[in-house]
Amino acid sequence: MRLVIEGEDFRRLSPETQRDLMKLLTGTNYVEAPELPRKTRYRLREPIDLTPELTAKLMHGLADDHRRRLELFARNDGRASMQELLKLTNDTDWHVLSYFQSVVTRKLRRLLPDGGKAVQLIGWDYNSTQWDAEHTQIVDGTYYVTGESATCLRSYFHL
Repeated sequence: MRLVIEGEDFRRLSPETQRDLMKLLTGTNYVEAPELPRKTRYRLREPIDLTPELTAKLMHGLADDHRRRLELFARNDGRASMQELLKLTNDTDWHVLSYFQSVVTRKLRRLLPDGGKAVQLIGWDYNSTQWDAEHTQIVDGTYYVTGESATCLRSYFHL
């Protein structure tokens, strides 16, 4: 008789059952392996917290307009409306903000040791979204960074 237990199925067994099976199959007592360090898991669509060191690296070489937008987040406790961000640089097209967000996100992902592919600094508050009359174009809404990131940005800009 041949019994096959896939790794995924084995992990679903209780720890006691796993130990008993290992003892039965190997003839020795099962010794739990120490838990290995895991890769940092990031919450998808949730902005990450900056650290002072990461903030300094992120700001290095960033364009002036991008710095000014991040400073706005620092001044407003981590929140900034779409219209405020556009007005700051005398822009009218929201695609400028999309570009800003992508530049910051790409740079941040390159700076993280594990390459955090799901990482972003700036989030969108979906509950704040304001649409035009036809409900086809976003008129305004709020971008945000975490409280910890806002604190690091305030410290960086000496606010």
